[in-house]
Amino acid sequence: MRTLVFLLAIMTGASLGAHPLHLSITNISIQDKEILISMKTFRDDWETAYFHFHSRPIDFSDPVNRQTPWFREYLEQSFRIATSSESTSVPLMVDTITVSEENMVIEMRAALREEPKSLYIYNALLTDIFPDQTNLVMIGIGKRETGIKFDIKKREEKISLQ
Repeated sequence: MRTLVFLLAIMTGASLGAHPLHLSITNISIQDKEILISMKTFRDDWETAYFHFHSRPIDFSDPVNRQTPWFREYLEQSFRIATSSESTSVPLMVDTITVSEENMVIEMRAALREEPKSLYIYNALLTDIFPDQTNLVMIGIGKRETGIKFDIKKREEKISLQ
């Protein structure tokens, strides 16, 4: 628990220039037939990824730049949720993208046909850019919570929700 508090403090702290960690924290909440997702990342990590693919800088603090097709495509390729590892990914709708200082929070949602019995999560966000990238995912359904750590070696997980 102390580690999580420390990591959250780093992500919410004052601007310190380059940050020493490459980290995302994603909260997934399942309510009836809806999945709510909040993904907190560092803005400059996204900018570095864009530069890696396009060889030109971008400023994601400008809302117009977050509307580039690359941003949505990269997010869809790097982060997927399905009700099983055999089924297709559920379409994630981005509700809001909020940038404050060095943080970027992406709020998403997905509608399901029925309450899921399991979830398949693929999270390779920024692991192709930063070999030390860690993607923490917290899943809450009812009163039950589960946490998973994804990184360059572990990119997918199937979770039973029953």
